[in-house]
Amino acid sequence: MKTTSEVITGRGELLRGTLDTGKMMLYSSDVATGFTVRSSNSMRILGVAPEGTTEEWQRILFNEDLPYVENAVRSLTPAEPTFEVEYRIRHPLSGQVFWILDRGEAEFDPAGKMVRIRGAIVEISRRVRAETEMRETTRFQSIAFEAARMGAWHFDVWTGRLTCSEELLALLEMKREEFGGTAEAFDRVVHPDDIEAWRAALNASPDRGRTVDKEFRAILPRSGMRWFLCRAETQYRPDGAVIDCYGIIIDITERKSAEDAAARLAVIVMSSDDAIISSNRNNIITSWNHGAERILGYLADEIIGQHISRIVPNDIWPAENEKLEQVGHGVPIPAYESRRQHRDGRKLEMSVSISPIRNNAGTVVGASTIALDLTDSLREAEIRRESETRLRQALAAAKAGAFDYNFTTQESRWSPEMFALHGLNPDKDAPSFDTIMAQISPEHELRVRTELSSALAQGRQFVLDFPITRRDGTEIWMAITGDIQKDAMGVATHARGISQDISERKEWDRRQALLLRELSHRVKNSMAVIQSVTRQTLRSTSDPKAFAEAFEGRIQSLATSHSLLTEVDWKGVRLTDLIKLQAGAMADNFDKRFTLEGQEVLLPAETATQLGLVLHELGTNATKYGSLSVQKGKVILAWKTSHGKLRLTWRERGGPPLHEPPSRQGFGTALINSSAISVNRRFDPAGLTCRLSLAI
Repeated sequence: MKTTSEVITGRGELLRGTLDTGKMMLYSSDVATGFTVRSSNSMRILGVAPEGTTEEWQRILFNEDLPYVENAVRSLTPAEPTFEVEYRIRHPLSGQVFWILDRGEAEFDPAGKMVRIRGAIVEISRRVRAETEMRETTRFQSIAFEAARMGAWHFDVWTGRLTCSEELLALLEMKREEFGGTAEAFDRVVHPDDIEAWRAALNASPDRGRTVDKEFRAILPRSGMRWFLCRAETQYRPDGAVIDCYGIIIDITERKSAEDAAARLAVIVMSSDDAIISSNRNNIITSWNHGAERILGYLADEIIGQHISRIVPNDIWPAENEKLEQVGHGVPIPAYESRRQHRDGRKLEMSVSISPIRNNAGTVVGASTIALDLTDSLREAEIRRESETRLRQALAAAKAGAFDYNFTTQESRWSPEMFALHGLNPDKDAPSFDTIMAQISPEHELRVRTELSSALAQGRQFVLDFPITRRDGTEIWMAITGDIQKDAMGVATHARGISQDISERKEWDRRQALLLRELSHRVKNSMAVIQSVTRQTLRSTSDPKAFAEAFEGRIQSLATSHSLLTEVDWKGVRLTDLIKLQAGAMADNFDKRFTLEGQEVLLPAETATQLGLVLHELGTNATKYGSLSVQKGKVILAWKTSHGKLRLTWRERGGPPLHEPPSRQGFGTALINSSAISVNRRFDPAGLTCRLSLAI
């Protein structure tokens, strides 16, 4: 049998072990003297002595977190003697920072005076880090979703409830309040012909774990028609019952456009009268269009997979192979006269051009050969005319022109579009190189000359953009893409390329940069306001529930003002709209509970944001304590403008009678005072009257 002393000792050891394992410290503090007794593990865990004053604890507590602790202690009453607060401390020996949870209870004497505080402190650094990492993960996920134009959804098969991420609603240009949480909510934007495809993605698949991909179109309010891919997966229980269905929706409009363009290009290639042939780096034929079938006699099925030499006469194969090797190094071979061998053995005189085929990384993976039969001169002339017409149409549509500069004769050949781009007379010869350089602004001329000289010396392609001033004084931005042509001796003979008017693109780039700077400025301002609201709300209340309600209300007020501003591109908000959205949300029947007196005023963005928060605070106070807390209470809002100021009066009537001003002023009062130029409150028995003056 163990003695009572042994039992007590054993229990003490068990308690100490439990405290150490959980990194928990117990304490008891005398309020009058500040003398504090702590559990014996206090030095080992947090670096403070088992006995000492509260000042010792405050020295290791972060200054930024001290107000939270003080507010928690000040809020203790005999009716609510418990508290719970999180803050940081720095270990006095190791310098390590810990997050701790301080949970305690105050003891009061019969007179209601606080005499002692007892509590327990637990280290929660790991939990705080996990929460921080989760927030960061969520933020990065949101950024990734937005960058990829992607959103997530979850469909509860049993309840029919559809849950969507904010990124998905933004992608489909829907507001959260417009979304009813059902699949039918998307019927307004999904293309009528594709609703079945969208619904099929939500239906539970009969095959366990099968992923369903469905493409559909949506007609969006701002962007018009867009293509989306819905990728869904159904989860099952072991018994085969459906658990739920979830997935993502991706904007694939650009991909569909690229596919359509590729399909159109494929149609053009396959339907072309010219022989268009592609081969890989080993000179194995990989594609063969109908023009090649007609001209060279081989069907695609019997020639694809054969070596390209099969259609080249033996006597010229060495020269042709050398050209293919040049193409393998990325050098295009312009049109030249050569011969090709028909299936029946005939030799055909042809015009051949060979271009490198590159993959997405820019590596040459093959060659594309275009061969034109020269035996039929009439057909050749017709094809040239059609090709020239298509080129003219393409150049005109792209605001572009073609040029060819001969280095030997120093003469230029211009398409008519080039004269129009430079504002010159097309009836005259193309201007000299120096005349063109004179149109370029001086700050860009040296760069252009240097790049052209480098391209000429290296015999490579060149890409340039610069502004020019035309004879009529107008300025446009020009982009030039061209390459240097060389003869058999490697001497540069021509510079050929395309010039294009890119003024609209440059203006768009400028506007985009301006919009990005403006967006950055607004985001910074919004984050500063949110940070201020967070800190002030924390300081004004220590109750988590009260903090959550107050903080959510203020952030929602800020979001409401921003939403209203976004609808008008931040150009200004009507005062009546702001009142109805902010204060009007506090009452069931706005028209009966609110009376508005004053002419319409257009508020700038900054004033609208500040006044929105003020109206929210006044409305919240009226709902809790003032005229909106009773059924027959009313609010009268009157305003006028004078000398760049808005003078607004908030008058409450029909509420509980007021006998004296409130004894305590919280963050709402401070927010109103800081938002307005001047504030005057009068607490009449009939109700609160608040007069504000704001800059507009």
